[in-house]
Amino acid sequence: MNSHRKGTPSARFTTYIDFEEINDGLTTVGETVPLRPIDVPEETNVDEEKIEPHLLPGEIMIARANNVLKFAPLKANRTGISGTLFVTNFKVSFVTSLPVETKERDMHSRSLQNRFLGVHDVCLSEVDMVNQFSEDSAKKKRLLYNTQMPPRLSGLQLVLKSLRVINFSFKFTPTGEDIRVAQALLHHAFPTSIDHLFLSCGYAPSSPGIPDFCRPADWEHELQRTRCPNWRVSKHNEFFNLCASLPTVLVVPRDLLDAQLEQAAQHFQGTRPPVWCWGTPAGAALVRMAQISPSITDKQQENRMMGLVHRCHPMRLQPKIFDLDQILPSLKEIQISYIKLRELHTPDDPTQFWEQDRHYFSRLESSRWLSHVSKCLEVAQNAATAILHQNSSVILQDASGCDLSAVISSLVQLLLDPHVRTIRGFHCLIQKEWVALGHPFTKRLGHTRNQVEEQSPVWLLFLDCVYQVSLQHHTALEFTSEYLVALWHAAHCSLHSSFMFNSVSAKYSASDVLQRENPQQPIYLRPVWSWWAENKSIIENEQNGSDEEPLDCKTSAREAFLNVHYIQKLFKSLAISGAVRRISDPLSSAYHTWQHIDCLMGETRQLPYDPATPIVPLQLDGSLRLDTSLSNLRPWLNCFCAWLSEPAMLTLNDSESLLKDSSPASHHWSHIHEMYNTMKDLLSQNLTNGAAQ
Repeated sequence: MNSHRKGTPSARFTTYIDFEEINDGLTTVGETVPLRPIDVPEETNVDEEKIEPHLLPGEIMIARANNVLKFAPLKANRTGISGTLFVTNFKVSFVTSLPVETKERDMHSRSLQNRFLGVHDVCLSEVDMVNQFSEDSAKKKRLLYNTQMPPRLSGLQLVLKSLRVINFSFKFTPTGEDIRVAQALLHHAFPTSIDHLFLSCGYAPSSPGIPDFCRPADWEHELQRTRCPNWRVSKHNEFFNLCASLPTVLVVPRDLLDAQLEQAAQHFQGTRPPVWCWGTPAGAALVRMAQISPSITDKQQENRMMGLVHRCHPMRLQPKIFDLDQILPSLKEIQISYIKLRELHTPDDPTQFWEQDRHYFSRLESSRWLSHVSKCLEVAQNAATAILHQNSSVILQDASGCDLSAVISSLVQLLLDPHVRTIRGFHCLIQKEWVALGHPFTKRLGHTRNQVEEQSPVWLLFLDCVYQVSLQHHTALEFTSEYLVALWHAAHCSLHSSFMFNSVSAKYSASDVLQRENPQQPIYLRPVWSWWAENKSIIENEQNGSDEEPLDCKTSAREAFLNVHYIQKLFKSLAISGAVRRISDPLSSAYHTWQHIDCLMGETRQLPYDPATPIVPLQLDGSLRLDTSLSNLRPWLNCFCAWLSEPAMLTLNDSESLLKDSSPASHHWSHIHEMYNTMKDLLSQNLTNGAAQ
């Protein structure tokens, strides 16, 4: 995507340059100094018309800078490659004909946005900060969208929300091009409104079959699956007249009339009344609600709603109320921790890298990030215990009803519901708890520039909690920590609509705005889950002859995202006498286990979830007990240190255990494929013999 298009191959050679020994503008291309290597294309033989990035439908070129150097990370800005830097209305694209660093290609292949972005591309919504820097000075200056630009820029440093730093030098760039690129970047990376981002790439996504929890049938299915009694689906928010941040349908107490629901909602912050999100057949419900509005002194409506939750329980057991504002860190505290975490994991140069390495764990501890993770896991486990062992309904209450309540509610379901531990179930969980129930991704992840004070990476906090669960129960989850990393990175790509908006209502509004502005072009917003069902040919047709090899890395990505130990556990459950015979019986559990394995490992391997698949009733499983003490938690290195050339822990004695990735070795997958093919052969022979008889 980000190489030269097909045409006459451009000549190139390697020159050796050290910036400290170059006088501005005096060193000519081809003149050599035997120091650090920088690969530079030979400009005289390059057809400039061919040096351009791949553009998606509707993507527009805004600015370009020629003869730009991109530096390798942590190399003191000495080792880099030469190319052309572009800014479009979707991305920053560095185009070069030179080979891609192995680490960059590997990270790119294991991302959910590799179909839209090349190895050297960065989505504008991923940019966190833009700094001006100089090769001969350690000082850097942050550039803002309203900054007065200097007459000349030595270089730009991009600090990304994925905790990555990229440095570009304009040492050899023609005057004026550096300023135009910087201005375009600052203007388009920090929009005033979410609909100013590039949200639609012009063609429809493949359907992942994941319910969006905006239809009555989706919530009805969830009620049927959990078999939780005495709750009903209300359509009273059909036009977002009740609450703009909730979906069009809600699950509320059976005895609550819609008129009473509307009256009660006015007493809660954001008009978000208590809503059901999950429950058990014994009647223990998991409920989320906002705090009473500060202007309301009468708590009668709050007490009345809690009383209704009480009466929904078949045994009339008193619900347990978790006031998350009192027992968990505030959004501001989470943001402060994240800023310290970002500073720790985005060093500018080797000197800062090694300085931070010597004090890594003390600085990590001072950030209090793992303390916040520990507290969330502790509260979730307490809530899960109340549901599982005391059969109590649980009410999760936070200020807005859409932040930390989403974290705890999701973790409770992960700890108790085996369905949620599968890829499909995890997708449904996120779509329900985070997308449909209105976590404000735009505000919390800083997708626009006018809500800086409301930023707080609650989403990252949740993913880190799930990572800790995966460490303590390595066979329990169908997905790996690498998939969690991919979800964090995907949350900053504007083409993944799942993580772009504050609510479903905001998504509809943005789509309407885009459609009015582009009446001749259909607007397609893509849920992130469509990656699993994406058809390779669609993207290849869009590449229009790029000379870069096709970016279909989904086989390796799937194996990185799927937990081989979980699949081994599935196979183990079939390794008993009569397995082949039982697999052929549609009424047996072995049959469903095999169908699950075949879906994960079959030839299509697209996990094409069929909404018509029969509902499997909830079977509670409380086996995921956690040690939430800080001493038993680990820094999420393959997320925080993903882009570092050398993780900062390599010098520590316990680095081997800390750096142990959850991704399995290739020989594990070879063994799994061998078992799968053997089982397929046995089933085929069994069917053949049956037909012959």
